[in-house]
Amino acid sequence: MFPARKMNACACATKTSAFCEGCGNPVSRDCSFQEIVSRDLRTVAISTFCPACKEDPGKNTWGALYWDTLVGLYT
Repeated sequence: MFPARKMNACACATKTSAFCEGCGNPVSRDCSFQEIVSRDLRTVAISTFCPACKEDPGKNTWGALYWDTLVGLYT
């Protein structure tokens, strides 16, 4: 048997079991951002980031690379 996971409080005071991939802080579904961070073509990995780490290219390299390029194609 596995021990029960402890529910942590997000900055918005919502109980959650999800953590930011960049800083490790607890994030709720409402406060977090999900990004595709796949390293190869055969697998798709989704990571959860807090608002601060989502904008930080050092922690979320795929966010800036992918979305800035995609927006540039359609503007």
